[in-house]
Amino acid sequence: MKSMNRFKYIFLSSLLAFTLAGCAERESRENIVSVSIAPLHYFVDRLTDEALEVNVMVPQGASHGTYSPTARQMQKLSDSEIYFQVPSLGYEQAFIRRLNELNPGIKHVDLGNYIELIRGERIDHGDHFHEGGIDPHIWMSPKVMLELLPVLRDAIVEIYPELEPTIDENYIYVFADVEKMHFEIQEVVENLSQRRFMIFHPALTYLARDYNLEQVSIEHEGKEPSPAQLSHLIRHAKAENIPVIFIQEEYDVRNAQLVAQETGAEVVQIKPLAYDWLNEMEKLSQNLNIYLR
Repeated sequence: MKSMNRFKYIFLSSLLAFTLAGCAERESRENIVSVSIAPLHYFVDRLTDEALEVNVMVPQGASHGTYSPTARQMQKLSDSEIYFQVPSLGYEQAFIRRLNELNPGIKHVDLGNYIELIRGERIDHGDHFHEGGIDPHIWMSPKVMLELLPVLRDAIVEIYPELEPTIDENYIYVFADVEKMHFEIQEVVENLSQRRFMIFHPALTYLARDYNLEQVSIEHEGKEPSPAQLSHLIRHAKAENIPVIFIQEEYDVRNAQLVAQETGAEVVQIKPLAYDWLNEMEKLSQNLNIYLR
């Protein structure tokens, strides 16, 4: 509770700073799009030939659960024509209900409304929670991104019709790249001898669902595992011969290394919040092929 209050205090301080900054001359709203995460920045850039300024609310390397946007980011959000939201990210809980007050004219696109979400019980992550247990990591499945690309395209064209010829031309290539990645992972998975992998924070839930894999999370209900839980995970990893542990760059690697030392599994870093979505998915596909084959 104290950590959640601290998060809210930091956010409200940034919001106050943003409000005060708004008293000064505001920059034009023209051609600014805000997105939750950097991978969405990648897709906006590719569709538009980087014709739009993109404001990323959670930078690469930060935790989307605990990050507090700066006053500058909030100002750019207020100046944006579109906001593409990934569902149930922790940092958004403090302001998402006030988005229309912050920017009455914004086109708010919650991408979670366009796909089948993975839900569970409410998950407490200490400093934040996922409402209704919604897993937010929808962008980590190429199959899901194939469903979301038309949503991104149509929303941008609606607000920036002058970019429609560019977007229509680029869309063909972007869709082809994502579709190729989808088929590549399907082919990799068909030839795997092991379908279970471990991961510190469960960021590959949609990938596991869509490609018949099994994700075993070291993190327990958003928190680091207790010694008893860690011991259970080690026994499970040994019994199932789990060969790889994925860990995101923003998390402490020590527990993953401990499990690896006890089981012989390899620790492999992944970057779900990296800008270059296609490159990161290619690396992930290669690692699945190397460690689960």
